[in-house]
Amino acid sequence: MILLLAAEGVEAEALLGELGRRRRVRGPFRAFVGHFAGREAAVVETLVGKAAAAAATAWAFDRFAPRAAFFAGVAGALDPDLKTGDLLVARDAVQWDVDLTPFGRAPGELATGERFVPADSALTRLLAGVAGGRIGRVASGDRFVNDAELAAWIRATFAADVVEMEGAAALWAARRLGVPMALLRVVSDAATAGSEGDFAAFLAEGSARMARVLKAAVAALEP
Repeated sequence: MILLLAAEGVEAEALLGELGRRRRVRGPFRAFVGHFAGREAAVVETLVGKAAAAAATAWAFDRFAPRAAFFAGVAGALDPDLKTGDLLVARDAVQWDVDLTPFGRAPGELATGERFVPADSALTRLLAGVAGGRIGRVASGDRFVNDAELAAWIRATFAADVVEMEGAAALWAARRLGVPMALLRVVSDAATAGSEGDFAAFLAEGSARMARVLKAAVAALEP
């Protein structure tokens, strides 16, 4: 079983459009099972935000016992070289809004001592090879970033390439639960003033591109 997760309804619908012979699975999150690129797969809509992403990831791992998982969707660019439609495969991810610095921790460092949570290296290489995109760092936080000053701070503090609201929490849950996971983002906006409009305008197109890339990646997995 391959697990595919996305936060937004539009992102999840793009994945479901590629899921053949699908049937609904009852549970706390919207989920379907079927065949994706010829493989048995489940698609789960996690809802937006880190808490939802971690909870949905944990539930889906328990419910479907996948051998591999992919979390995917759109994101805002922090690296000025990234443009709308570009692909970013995560090497690792950080929760940029975690702040335990009063206790001597680095910005983004969790109480467990982790700061940059790695994606599965084998799945990352496979996904990057299929996508033809670059490998980089994702910053996740419970705020939609549409502020140039904040975006610049996140970029400078964490050397992150894109910003979104789920990936680091999902990777953390996957690593804790021992399931390999890769993280794919399609750039939708520049994380500056007005980015919410760009995000909305590109969401459907970016989600469709994400689904096509994941279909190729799943097809390339070893049987």
